Amino acid sequence: MTGGGLTVLVACCLVAVVAAQASGQTAPATLYAAHRGGSLLWPENSLLAFRNAVALGADYLEFDVHLSKDEEAVVIHDPTLDRTTTGSGPVRERTLAELRTPRLRDRNAQATEETIPTLDEVVAVAASGKRRMLLEIKVDERDQRYPGIEEKVLAVLDRHGMAARAVVMAFEEATWRRVRALRPDVSAGALYSPKMLERTPAVMKAEFGRLRQAGVAFVGLSQALVTDETVALAREAGLALGVWTVNDPGPIRRFIEQQVGIVITDRPDLAKELLKR
Repeated sequence: MTGGGLTVLVACCLVAVVAAQASGQTAPATLYAAHRGGSLLWPENSLLAFRNAVALGADYLEFDVHLSKDEEAVVIHDPTLDRTTTGSGPVRERTLAELRTPRLRDRNAQATEETIPTLDEVVAVAASGKRRMLLEIKVDERDQRYPGIEEKVLAVLDRHGMAARAVVMAFEEATWRRVRALRPDVSAGALYSPKMLERTPAVMKAEFGRLRQAGVAFVGLSQALVTDETVALAREAGLALGVWTVNDPGPIRRFIEQQVGIVITDRPDLAKELLKR
């Protein structure tokens, strides 16, 4: 991607985080994302959680997307219903109507009145609250990509006029490359666990450079991968950096001091407090 193309991409979505990094300026203040809406406070990936995260003032809503049997985009983390709902079985084997029946569980595994929301409903919450989104496209219980899920996600974002306020991200390179191919104007994000990326400067520099060449705007790293040097390398590559999933005061404070772009946390209330918002 050319420098001009990157500038356009940044302007579309990650102005506050990416622009200063790409230009070499002092990094902006750290932002925070409510991971799955804030899953240590409210039922994860529930409309209740997202509404409360908006009311709290979270900069980003972070959530996960699967497809139902009738190809509706739904917001749930796992490819199966067993852990987070009163139902069971793969998400892809249930229609949207069937997915509306189970109740979401809270962090103590107690059933609540919340149900699995659609992507349309979650994006509507973000739009009404003028919040940005970190939207992760997931794979099914067989670790296979859902055919056409990228198009469906982008269509929902467009319907709400929110494509410019979302980072569409995935661990699977084929997924974020598909997003880039379909919509170069939408910010794509690449996610990495420690099993996927060595925490050595040479490896990280090469990988960040490859992402930059592919037009990726955002890289999300496990906190085990984030050091002072990692932050500097991401900034040098012009990538917005997010760190997940950070729930304890000490690490949150450290990443704020390191000027990581986005701290992704199940405790958005704690991040807000430490950022002195």
